Amino acid sequence: MKVFLDTSALSDERRGLTSEELLKHYSAGGQFYISAITHLQILWGYFSAKMSSENYSRFIESTDLQVAPVIRADAEEAAKMKPASSDLLDALIASCAKRSGASVWTSDKDFLKFLPKSKVRLF
Repeated sequence: MKVFLDTSALSDERRGLTSEELLKHYSAGGQFYISAITHLQILWGYFSAKMSSENYSRFIESTDLQVAPVIRADAEEAAKMKPASSDLLDALIASCAKRSGASVWTSDKDFLKFLPKSKVRLF
């Protein structure tokens, strides 16, 4: 099972729940990813708040979380989805997940605009 974690699933207040679910699915052979967009959003948050990103870096290393690139096909797929300007990044993340045959774990219901309900796990 392939899973893309959205920014909201990795926020400090949700990380405990996400970590528990990660361990369960990881032990069952799950593969976990974040898009390069999510990686940017998380690092931007830490640096904007002048906080250390050390815990986030350790989390990535300890879970073997892969940062997936955004490619041209993802941008083209996202554009076909005709997202509102406020949903551009979510559409790109959804396109990355779709290309990989993955689900998205998130607390953002906007992903249901771009992916079938069976491919979105809401926290």
